[in-house]
Amino acid sequence: MKQQLLRDRIDQVVRENKNDPFRREQELKKLLKEAEKNAERESDLYAIGKISMLLANSILGQGKRGTMLSYAYKAVSIFEKTNERALLARSYNLLGIAYSGLGNYLRAVSAYNNGLRILRGRDCDLIKKNTLLNNISDAYYHMGVYEKSYSISTDCYENYRHTAQDNPLRAIVFGLNVCDSCLGLENYKRAKEILDEIKGEIDNSPKSIYVCAYYTRLSYVLYVTGDMEGGEKFTDMAFDLIDQNLDYYDNHIFYTKIAAIQIDHGDYDRALRYYAAMAKYAEENNHTLDLIMAKSVRANICRARGEQDQALAIYKELSALYETWISQQRAMQYEGQKSLEDANKEIVKLMKKIKSSNELAERDPLTDLMNRSSLIRVSSSFLQTAKEKKRHLGGIFFDIDCFKEYNDHYGHAAGDEAIKLVANVCKSEESATIKFFRYGGDEYFGVILGHSDESIEKLALRISEKVHDAGLEHVLNSNGKRLTVSIGIVNLDMRKSDATILDIIKFADKALYRAKNSGRDCVYAFRYRADSGNEYKQVVQ
Repeated sequence: MKQQLLRDRIDQVVRENKNDPFRREQELKKLLKEAEKNAERESDLYAIGKISMLLANSILGQGKRGTMLSYAYKAVSIFEKTNERALLARSYNLLGIAYSGLGNYLRAVSAYNNGLRILRGRDCDLIKKNTLLNNISDAYYHMGVYEKSYSISTDCYENYRHTAQDNPLRAIVFGLNVCDSCLGLENYKRAKEILDEIKGEIDNSPKSIYVCAYYTRLSYVLYVTGDMEGGEKFTDMAFDLIDQNLDYYDNHIFYTKIAAIQIDHGDYDRALRYYAAMAKYAEENNHTLDLIMAKSVRANICRARGEQDQALAIYKELSALYETWISQQRAMQYEGQKSLEDANKEIVKLMKKIKSSNELAERDPLTDLMNRSSLIRVSSSFLQTAKEKKRHLGGIFFDIDCFKEYNDHYGHAAGDEAIKLVANVCKSEESATIKFFRYGGDEYFGVILGHSDESIEKLALRISEKVHDAGLEHVLNSNGKRLTVSIGIVNLDMRKSDATILDIIKFADKALYRAKNSGRDCVYAFRYRADSGNEYKQVVQ
C-alpha cells in the first residue's frame, strides 16, 4: 500500500505542477529523498527510478549537464533491475541527451542504441523508436558524420510521414534534422525540398522556437543558393522571434554562417543584429561558446569595414575566451564524471540498504537464522546447481528433544535461550554449501550441496555432540538430563533423482521420525532405493 501511495503521489506532483517546472522539480526532489530514506525492498526501486527519470527530464535545457547525467544514470541503473522496460528505454534516451550536452557523442549514441535494444520488436513503441533514432542522427551530425546522420534522420522523417500520426512538432523536428544533415552535405536542393514539405506544420505550429529555427535555415539555404532577397526576407522574419528563442545552440551556428554571408555582401546592419542578440544572450546566461561566436561576427564586421585596430582587439579577446572555453569544457567533463561516481555511490548504498532489508525480512528475529519463507528460495538455487553440475543434494532435519516439557518446566524465556543455543550450533556449521533455517518452533532444517553421505553423517553427529556438550540442564529428558536433539538426514544423487526440495524435506522428516521413535538423542539417515524400497540407518560414531 505504501508503494502504491508513493506512485500516486509522483503522478500527482507531475500533474499539479505541469505549468510550474521549478516547483515540480523541488517537489520531486523531496519525494526522492523520502523514497531513498524509506527504501526497504526491491519494489521501492520503481519509485526512486521514476523520480530520477522525471528529474532528469525536468532539468533538460537548464544547462545542469552533470546533474542531469547523474539522475539519468541512476534511473537507467535502477530500471535495469526491474521489468519496467518502457521506462528503461526512456531513461536511456535521457542519458544520451545528457551525454550529448557534455559533448560526449559516442557515449550518447551508445545510450540511444541501448534504448532501441529495449524497444526492439515492440510495434506500439514506434514513436519512441523514432525519437531515439532522431537523437542518434543528431549526435552523428554534431560529430560531422553527415552521411550517417542523413540516412538515420531520413528514416525517422519517412517513418513519420507513412504513419497515421498527427503531431506537427514531430514532423518539424524530424524535418529540421534531415535539413541540417543535407546542409552538412551541402545538398541545398534537398534541404529546400524538406523545408517546403514541413511548411504546413510550421504555419500551424504554436512553438515559436521551431518557427524561428525554420526561418533561420530557410534564409541560409536561400542565401547560399544566391537568392539574397529571399534570404533577407526570412532573416527579418526570424529576427521577429529571435529574442524569445535564443536558447537553441543549433540556431546560433546558422546565425554565424548567415552573418558571414551578409558581411561578404556588405549587409552589416543585419550582421550586427545577429551579433547584438547573441552577445546579449551569452552575457545573460554566461555561455562562453555563444560569446565566442558573437564576437567572431563582430570581429569579421570590423575587419570587413577596415577597422583593423578594433578587429585586432576583438581577436585578442577571442584568444582569451577560447582558453576559458577549453577550461570550462574540461571542468564540464570532470563534473560529468564526478556526477557518475556520485550516482554510483548512491546506487551502491541504496542496493546495500535494500539487500540488508531483504535479508532482515528473511531472518528469524530470535535466532538470526534464515526463516522458512527463505527456505524455498535458497534451496531451489542449490537444487538447480546440483542438477546442472550433477552433484548430490542433502537435507538435515532436527528438533529439540522433549522441548514442550522443557518450556513447561523452565519457562518460555529459558525455552528461547535453548532455541538460540541450537541455532548458534547451526551457524557454526554454515558455509557456502551448507545453509540452516529455523523451520518452526524448535525445528531446524539444513540444505547441503555437493557433500558425500559420510560428510553429512559427520555433520549431523557434530551438531548432536555440540548440543549435548553445551551441558544445558533438562531434568525431564531421560538422555543424560541435559538438552539434546534428534536428527534425520538424507542425501540424493541428482544425476539419478528428480526429487524436489519438498521431497528432500519429507525424506529427512521421516528419518527424524525414526530417530524420535528410537529413543531420541540420535541420528538416522534415510536411504532411497528405487529397486528395493526405502531404508533407514542409524548413524553412529
